[in-house]
Amino acid sequence: MYKSLQPLLLLLLLVGSAQSFAQTGIEREQWSSSNTVQRPDEKYKNESAIVLFDSRRTEYIDEKDQLVAFKTLHRRIHIMDDKGIERYNKVYLPVSSNKEIVDIMARTILPDGKIITVDSKNIRDLKEGEQLYKIFAMEGLVKGCEVEFYYTYRSDMAFFGREVIQNNYPVKECQVTIVAPARLIFETKGYNQVSPATDTIINTKRFVTVRQSDIPGVDDEKYASYSSNLKRVEYKLSYNASRNKTERLFTWNELAKRVHSIYANHTDKELKRVNDLINDQGWAKLKGNDYTIVTTVEHYLKTNLSIGENNDEAAENLEQVIKTKISNHRGINRLFGAIFKQLNVDHEFVLCGSRDKFSVDRSFENWNNCDNQVIYFPKLKKYIAPTEGEMRYPLIDPQWTGSLGVFCKSTTIGNFNTAIAEIRNIRGEDHQYSGSNIEAKLKLDATMDTLVVQSKQVYTGYSAVFYRASFYFSQAEQQQALIKDMAKFGTKSERIINSKIENKEMESINENKPFIFDVTVNASELVDRAGDKILVKIGEIIGQQSEMYQEKPRQFDIDVVYPHVLLRNIEFIIPDGYTIKNAGDLNISKVVKDNGQVTMGFESSYKLEGNILRVTVMEQYCNIFYPLSQYEDFKKIINASADFNKVTLVLQPK
Repeated sequence: MYKSLQPLLLLLLLVGSAQSFAQTGIEREQWSSSNTVQRPDEKYKNESAIVLFDSRRTEYIDEKDQLVAFKTLHRRIHIMDDKGIERYNKVYLPVSSNKEIVDIMARTILPDGKIITVDSKNIRDLKEGEQLYKIFAMEGLVKGCEVEFYYTYRSDMAFFGREVIQNNYPVKECQVTIVAPARLIFETKGYNQVSPATDTIINTKRFVTVRQSDIPGVDDEKYASYSSNLKRVEYKLSYNASRNKTERLFTWNELAKRVHSIYANHTDKELKRVNDLINDQGWAKLKGNDYTIVTTVEHYLKTNLSIGENNDEAAENLEQVIKTKISNHRGINRLFGAIFKQLNVDHEFVLCGSRDKFSVDRSFENWNNCDNQVIYFPKLKKYIAPTEGEMRYPLIDPQWTGSLGVFCKSTTIGNFNTAIAEIRNIRGEDHQYSGSNIEAKLKLDATMDTLVVQSKQVYTGYSAVFYRASFYFSQAEQQQALIKDMAKFGTKSERIINSKIENKEMESINENKPFIFDVTVNASELVDRAGDKILVKIGEIIGQQSEMYQEKPRQFDIDVVYPHVLLRNIEFIIPDGYTIKNAGDLNISKVVKDNGQVTMGFESSYKLEGNILRVTVMEQYCNIFYPLSQYEDFKKIINASADFNKVTLVLQPK
């Protein structure tokens, strides 16, 4: 987000006195001093690879009349086994373009001391989407060898950055360095227990360095935000001493002002065209009803406009956007803002990150963590996500909730309208809003070897988003395939007798009308025989469940994406002449409470009413986060649902 907001004026301010500094070249990288492999410590014996050192350097230099940036990565890895060989037999290095490569080298150091250097002719290009990579194969890899490579390239100019210094393999030594002309003062912040930086001036250069030793390797875990939990260093330019040592640069307030200048300012011609659109659609009649305006406008724009990520100016000019119905992220936010302004709907633009990646930090203004755009309505206390086509008011991407956002609050200074920043939590909906529920009626057919399942799957809130969007945006053939998949949920059968879908329209999100899939299926897959006994796999009606059995100690806190409830009501008609031998297996209870209130739990129970067995299952997760200290309780609840899924009723003759 910050790249699109960085004006040329500030860049000139930062380098305005650059010509008074002598131009200096960047530091050239060299091979490490050791040409022999190391003997790894005993504590690494179970690892597939060990990163012996990992050096990252971002260097800013004065080049003629502008400031330019170069990045260097230098890494050396000890290979322990075949898995390590497989991981490092090819190296992918991201770059912007071929002309920006300054230097690139790679070599293999074998256990016997032989060195194999990668020929530059064997370094190829690979493009995936918009990203270009330099790719090369490391030759001669065997257990006990070491891989070393480094490269330097000219980077896009940016005054913010992030270096993630932890991954699956342990790192013995890591160093992150920011090199810049002494006048430029960079600040850093380490996350997830990273050492503080040192700041040193040598001659005319400033060196800001973070060193970290013995970084453990970490694996991705179920119900955890992997990227956001990794050790990382973030940095930003905070002061330009040659201009003003006390004027802090790139503050949250500065970001709010820039957002306001882009999204909330429109030309007279643009507003005239917006007014024409408002009149054509009859939205002026809705004035005073913010809820109806917001939901109506959002649905119209998301239905009729194509929103891409291109940087075409026409996709930001509202006259062209309304005419062509083609926009980009900046353009669609400008259009929403113009319509709401003309209809007097109080709104605030909000920038945020994502919990599963990187989020806004109140105390450290890294604009890199503000890639996502939201609009907040103070009177309604709800949000929309203009760029997310599958979402509708009040839902935004669930990973954006439960984190801080930069709220750009409009204010007037004299005759000048601008915005100030308020850093606030982006609150999502409570756990009752999102449900994945089942109402099922089961009976054996006349042959007693097939279960007739009449199942009503009821989805609300975030639990309904995937299904509703899939039916709304897909063709008939794709919809039929999805119906088959949904019918198999809880039955494992595609033998559909009949099916019906209710509330698949996107507008149903606004009032949280449930997306309902009503299906009747013949499921012989749920019935077995054991002599004169009939085995009914009643637990499978709730669908396959996750299980959590972790050999390694849990590393991260728990994140369930969004709070939700799963309620299942199952009714089974017991055939004449039979009784249930093991109904008690249906009673399971694992609940966690905080101050007397349930925060998460799994509870199942049954009642017998004549020949009808009624089973109630309630699973709920009332919070987004649960601390690591509650992992064992959480695991028991997850496994309780898996245990219920395995319950098979034993029907025996009376």
